Amino acid sequence: MARDRQSKPGRSPGLILALKYTEATARVRLRARDLDEQAQSPQASGLRNRRIGMNPLSSHRCAAVLVLTVALTAVVTSVAQAAGPSAEALAQAAAEKRASLAQEIDRLTGEIDSGRLHGKELAEMFRYRGIALSRLTQNERALEDFGRAIELEEFGPQYYEDRAITYLKLRDFPRAQTDLAMALGLDSKRATAHREEGRLASYQGEHARAAHSFALAMDNDQGIGVLYAAIWLHVEVMRSRSNAWSPLTSYAEVLPADQWPAPVIKMLTGAMQPEEAIALAQSPDVDIDQAQKCEAYFYAGQQYLIDQNPDAAKAAFEAAVATGMTEFLEYDWALRELELMKARR
Repeated sequence: MARDRQSKPGRSPGLILALKYTEATARVRLRARDLDEQAQSPQASGLRNRRIGMNPLSSHRCAAVLVLTVALTAVVTSVAQAAGPSAEALAQAAAEKRASLAQEIDRLTGEIDSGRLHGKELAEMFRYRGIALSRLTQNERALEDFGRAIELEEFGPQYYEDRAITYLKLRDFPRAQTDLAMALGLDSKRATAHREEGRLASYQGEHARAAHSFALAMDNDQGIGVLYAAIWLHVEVMRSRSNAWSPLTSYAEVLPADQWPAPVIKMLTGAMQPEEAIALAQSPDVDIDQAQKCEAYFYAGQQYLIDQNPDAAKAAFEAAVATGMTEFLEYDWALRELELMKARR
């Protein structure tokens, strides 16, 4: 699935059996369409301006606020308990990942400089090198490569989307919006571009607008993409404090309890505490451990913000960043949440 990860390792649509999602996805998409229509109606000129009382799900969570309002040290303790692989194994894996990316960049540079490739093939080499550079957080260089890809294939929506993601990382929101508009102009049903428009809105604190974009992403995606779009839509609906519908309950009913990201969904729907979800993210496999923890910490941070516990949220977002999963959109999103929190203090 192509997220900010621009193709996330270790995940495939096969992770979630299509038969288990058929009925729930149909219900979710119908409700997403309803949400889209409501967002465009004169009575709902913008969810961002609506401050309606908490819905039943939010009220249920409110009853647990005293339990969830833990000190920062308590959150750090729960983080330590979900350690998974040893510190040495994590450090070795991080070093190997950096070395592998550096080797890939050298290989792609050789292909680009060889003179053998032209047009679409050459554009793809620039794209792949841009992705590798971005994962090493060399975003300015990545931007140059995505620009070269666009010069070679100016009608390829993927290249505009890649560059928009990089502009997001550089916090150049106007240019990100321009490139996303171009990507959607070339392909109006491009789920990943709607996803990035949602993230752009969330990065600017416009949660209702983000929910609208994530609903469009969910309506146009398939497989695991629909599930993650439902998670993002839920988070933004809750962050906007609106009475808009959230789709997660439908998925909570059909997702096997031992299937990731089931703990995240249980946490967000009030069936599990954030600390429990974090603990269930650990795995003896280093890559899986860090991937799942990056997500668990990030969504725990979102839940803490929903529950108005900023200290716990800050610790969770810092833990998400500490995983070093730069290819995951949750990594950069956690960085952005920390920036916004700092600006509000």
